[in-house]
Amino acid sequence: MDERKLKYPGSLHNHLDWSNERLRDCIIKTEDLIDYAIELGHQVVAITDHETVSGAVRAEKYYRKVKEKNPDFKLILGNEIYLCRNGLNASNYKAGQDKYYHFILLAKDAIGHQQIRELSTRAWLRSYTARGMRRVPTYYSDLFEIIGANPGHIIGSSACLGGCLPTQLLRAKTEPELLPKIYNWISQLDNLFGHGNFFFEMQPSHNKDQVYVNQRLFELSEELDIPYIITTDSHYLKKEDRTIHKAYLNAQNGDREVDDFYASTYMMNTEELESYFGYFSREQLEKAYRNILKIRETCEDYSLLKPLRIPELEWYKYPQNKDEYLFYKNKIPLLETFYNSNYIGDRHLVWAVIDGIKSRRGLQTDEAYKEINVCLDDTWRSSIKNNAHWSAYYLNLQKNIDLCWEAGSLVGPGRGSGAGFILLYVLGITQINPLLEETKVFHWRFLNPDRASVLDCDTDIEGSKRAQVLQKFRDFYGEDRVSNVATFKTEKSKSAILTACRGLNIEVDIASYLAGLIPSDRGQLRSLSQCMNGDEEKDFKPIKQFVFEMTENYPEVWAVASKIEGLICGVGIHAGGVIFVDEPFTNSTALMRAPDGTIITAFELHDCEDVSLIKIDMLSIEALDKIHNELDLLVEYGYIKPEATLRETYEKIIGIYNLERTAPKMWQMVWEHKITSLFQMEKQSGINGIALTHPKSVSELAVLNSVIRLMAPEKGAEQPLDMWARYRSNIIEWEREMRTYGLSQVNIDWLMSHNAITDGICESQEGMMQLLQEEQLGGNSLTFADKCRKAIAKKQGKLFDECEKAYFENAQEKNCDMKLVHYVWDILLRVQRGYSFCRAHTLSYSLVALQEMNLAYRFPIIFWNCACLISDSGGNEQQGDDNDGNEEEDTFTIEKYTDCIEEFDDDDEEDEEDDTEVNKVLTTKKKKKVKVSNYGKIAAALGKMQAAGITVAPPDINKSTFTFSPDVENSIIRFGMNGITKVGQDIVKQIIENRPYTSIPDFLSKVKINKPQMVNLIKCGAFDSFGQREQVMHEYINLISDAKKRITLQNMKMLIDFGLIPSEYDFVRRVFNFNKYLKTSKVDDLFLLDNIAMVFFDKNFSIDKLVEDARAESGFGIKQITWKKIYDEVMDRIRPYVKENNQKLLSSVNSRLTEDVWNKYCLGNISKWEMDSVSCYFHEHELAHVDNTYYGFSNFFDLAEEPEIERVFEIKGKRVPIFKIHRIYGTVLDRDKMKKLVTLLTPDGVVTVKIFGEVFNIYDRQISEKGVDGKKHVKEKSTFARGNKIVVCGIRDGDSFRAKKYKATPYHLCELIEEVYPDGKIKMRPRLELDE
Repeated sequence: MDERKLKYPGSLHNHLDWSNERLRDCIIKTEDLIDYAIELGHQVVAITDHETVSGAVRAEKYYRKVKEKNPDFKLILGNEIYLCRNGLNASNYKAGQDKYYHFILLAKDAIGHQQIRELSTRAWLRSYTARGMRRVPTYYSDLFEIIGANPGHIIGSSACLGGCLPTQLLRAKTEPELLPKIYNWISQLDNLFGHGNFFFEMQPSHNKDQVYVNQRLFELSEELDIPYIITTDSHYLKKEDRTIHKAYLNAQNGDREVDDFYASTYMMNTEELESYFGYFSREQLEKAYRNILKIRETCEDYSLLKPLRIPELEWYKYPQNKDEYLFYKNKIPLLETFYNSNYIGDRHLVWAVIDGIKSRRGLQTDEAYKEINVCLDDTWRSSIKNNAHWSAYYLNLQKNIDLCWEAGSLVGPGRGSGAGFILLYVLGITQINPLLEETKVFHWRFLNPDRASVLDCDTDIEGSKRAQVLQKFRDFYGEDRVSNVATFKTEKSKSAILTACRGLNIEVDIASYLAGLIPSDRGQLRSLSQCMNGDEEKDFKPIKQFVFEMTENYPEVWAVASKIEGLICGVGIHAGGVIFVDEPFTNSTALMRAPDGTIITAFELHDCEDVSLIKIDMLSIEALDKIHNELDLLVEYGYIKPEATLRETYEKIIGIYNLERTAPKMWQMVWEHKITSLFQMEKQSGINGIALTHPKSVSELAVLNSVIRLMAPEKGAEQPLDMWARYRSNIIEWEREMRTYGLSQVNIDWLMSHNAITDGICESQEGMMQLLQEEQLGGNSLTFADKCRKAIAKKQGKLFDECEKAYFENAQEKNCDMKLVHYVWDILLRVQRGYSFCRAHTLSYSLVALQEMNLAYRFPIIFWNCACLISDSGGNEQQGDDNDGNEEEDTFTIEKYTDCIEEFDDDDEEDEEDDTEVNKVLTTKKKKKVKVSNYGKIAAALGKMQAAGITVAPPDINKSTFTFSPDVENSIIRFGMNGITKVGQDIVKQIIENRPYTSIPDFLSKVKINKPQMVNLIKCGAFDSFGQREQVMHEYINLISDAKKRITLQNMKMLIDFGLIPSEYDFVRRVFNFNKYLKTSKVDDLFLLDNIAMVFFDKNFSIDKLVEDARAESGFGIKQITWKKIYDEVMDRIRPYVKENNQKLLSSVNSRLTEDVWNKYCLGNISKWEMDSVSCYFHEHELAHVDNTYYGFSNFFDLAEEPEIERVFEIKGKRVPIFKIHRIYGTVLDRDKMKKLVTLLTPDGVVTVKIFGEVFNIYDRQISEKGVDGKKHVKEKSTFARGNKIVVCGIRDGDSFRAKKYKATPYHLCELIEEVYPDGKIKMRPRLELDE
């Protein structure tokens, strides 16, 4: 190529993996795009993700790095929006007309990027979900209001074939009448952005539509003086990545079009790009290049990054008593520094501290004054170090804590390191005074004044109240001042393998097998590189089988998976992060919506911090829900009297310093595991820990809380818990081991008396940091100790090596006893490699456990058991909010541009696919929100209670409440009436309001209820207090079975149907049926006879009685009066029989009527009744006695988590594993049609069964057929209908069971259990259509 020719400067339309937030779209990562653009010699590159600015901060930070070596290179930040008519939303979407047109925005400067953030925020806040994807429309009015108000800061371009201008140009080929509107549209946009800031966009492609659009845009450019550019619309980086991109897209929807449009959507050099433009002259190409360079020069280098800024929210107004200030200033000298500060928050903090000292326990002592002063000093120094006002942070936290209480949620005593910072207790942010606790905690673990980092004080609230708390924040501060923090899902190693296999159409079995080769270390998956190549730093060896499969059998999987690992693949919500602002969010970030509609930041947490925002963590623990449940129950049952507020009630009953701490019987309950779900001790590690150590104080429980999370330093070594238990039982053993190691007695005594170590183990982060700062070990700085904490606890290889080297070198320099130095590092601290807890955190959580212990000890324990069951079964879960931000908004009507834009009528195939979803929105009536029970969760919770020996009894019509309730007298839990199938809240309310009931007739006289509802109440045991369940059911069935008082010929049909007519009266029976047949042909005063009727009449009666009538098929009819006389004469023959046998017939009829009603509603045993009515068993499982050995059934929970490979065979040169197939059985609780899941209650517990693809639909299908009456009748219900008992064959795959069989498998995939016999045998059958 001639070097004098102008080269392609770079693409201004490129996507990154951030475009995958809503739909799989792109496989380019930020760093790769920038690096490759530089490698190609490009001078500029723009990032224009699909309606998101989420990658902007990360892109800028990387750009700053490469800019140093590439000073002439420029990055432009932009957005590809979806432009549509004003007011478009789910409720007014017009199928075949409305489109979401692509349009490119590029920020010229910081103001331009803020405008882009404002536009993006509007689009996301009004977004809605259609056809499974969130739609994010930008209205034309948004452009005019935001860009039009301050033009000149954004460049716009017409985008790809999905843009409005290209679409209309293609339409105008056959609809030339559109041209005036097209010209008007161009004029409006050119005026909006400012002439020279609006560009036509051409793209390299052999697609005939794109070629046509390129040529037309050139013509329009010449005609209208609108500049044009050429861009690549990059979705993958290089041409050779096309197959990987195709597989990635196909992994989400196998039928996506990926071959035509995406054929040339990659980064190109000049030569390759120009190969697509043979129809353009050199001058035309270079004109596009010069326009790109013009944009490059026009766009400034600006920064989104800003220093941390603490918002000034609404704070308490404290009384300001000068005398009190002077008094406390003498006690706490740092108060004066804050008092004289120029910053209002510092001055305000003074009065907050004084108020807290006066109102909270244990603070008016010299020790407390000294500690408060230290914390204030740390705060002041850290504020200067971080250029942030931490006083405002504390005051914001303080107010938010109060708002949590006001929202109806309990707030935990503390979480994380904040419990060691007494200033937080003073302000009521935590409930723990560290000076009153035996467990030694430290202020510097929360705030190290020499460390430049953001403060992070976590707060626990009730999980079930989270939505209420967030709404309280929004109500108080304003809807536009509060947002959750976004998280972004990435393709982890296993996910990358599974995604690659889906995209390459590799069988699910093989995909699961390959993904199963990836190990995890303490819950952390190894990366693909670590599996393939190993990791020296972490001492990981390559996984041999994985390497073999990826290199020999499935290299195509490796090619795709290794490329897509780490890609953004979805949006989530931070577990607790909430950001508050006192200015518009768009000053720093944009806002979006999570898939469930929750408002979130466009930037992830660290990027938010980089643009000045600070989060406050509002996390949740289920323990608080359980505690609140019990407090509510205690109030309801009169055991406690509520105070004026929830906070006051909580403080009085279980406030941290109102708790019983030492009662031997209470600790005995802990040792005997009588306290269900004891916080942090409910898992097996906690149960084992309690059994081994028998803690009898909060401090010992806190140590145990830490120890059970430590790991053995190497495989086969003694577990820290076992070691600690051994030392506790005989501390001399520890002393002996230190002596054997070679420590002097002086050093042994020093270690044994050090409060960083508890009975021979250094279990906490603070303990480690204490030791490292001791003179005997080199007197390391707090900052270094903190660095070591991160290196050791997080197992960071390079950082650990660096810390280890510095630790030993410093000790050597200071002539420390190296035996002691090595013992501490190599023995005491090595148990923390990989994970350890903050001591303040374990103290906080042990105090939560103490609150639970107090409730279980001081009140009847059935209250605590019931509180746990309510929570575990989902009883605290809030009803979902259907509000997805989709309410119709006021639409803008700016006539100057809407006249030409909104009248384009498009018939677009892609959007027609949305019709179904959108039309559902249009046609579906608003229904009353009904909470859907999670039957699997309820069954699992009941099983947990029953395993603990706690009786959960059926509902009681006179005692049960809406949810589970304690029966204190009998020490049992009653099932809640809200969980009874078909019995809604309105019925339950009636039942509770009209109590008591003394009999079935009494109940029916007071409550309006239908048959199925009443039957389910009896089935579940609600009337067991009235007698045996079957007896009560018989009583009710007798009441509703329409029993007859006497039998007459009016009951003839019933006598015939029930087979009660003797054979000698067969002629009477046939005449009765003939009479019914005749009545269907009544005309005037005649019955017209068809040929069938004529044959019967001629055979049995005289045809002289007939009259001719041409209207009849047979040509004859009979007068009604004539026929009645004949009919009555025949019926008279049976009258004597009916009269003589009336009582016998009456008894038989009533018995049959009762039997029919019973068969309709009441078949099955008591266990089946319970499943029918409450989807669980109070009695034993219906399948409890099935002969597992005979049928080869397995207990799911005994199977290995990864499927067992039975053998391997080769097919087409590839090794394919054959898994061992198992069979499990149980009762269907629920099914999820979208996820293809079945929840199965087996005799051993609840199992989730996965059934992939169309197979699920086959088994889930209901089969109907037309009967002789012309109506549809159900021949077979769904195999997965609730209550069905089924057998499934397949493999265990982690926590679920995957239905699977091979051709040689001697069973059906899924079979219905029709009968269960007393000897443990069962009758099974497959689906009818599968059997046939």
